[in-house]
Amino acid sequence: MFDQTPDQTLAAEACCKLISAYLAGHEAVDWSDVQDALNAALKAFDLPENYIEDMAARDL
Repeated sequence: MFDQTPDQTLAAEACCKLISAYLAGHEAVDWSDVQDALNAALKAFDLPENYIEDMAARDL
């Protein structure tokens, strides 16, 4: 799926942030933490910031 090896540190950071948000429950989630996790994941896999929007537009 990806041509390069992801940055394992950033990938782990993204996972930890998402797991923490999940454990807090959806009522208590600080959505900026979820956005931070997404940004870390995009960086970990060297994807552009607009990757999610581009993929959503392809699905329309």
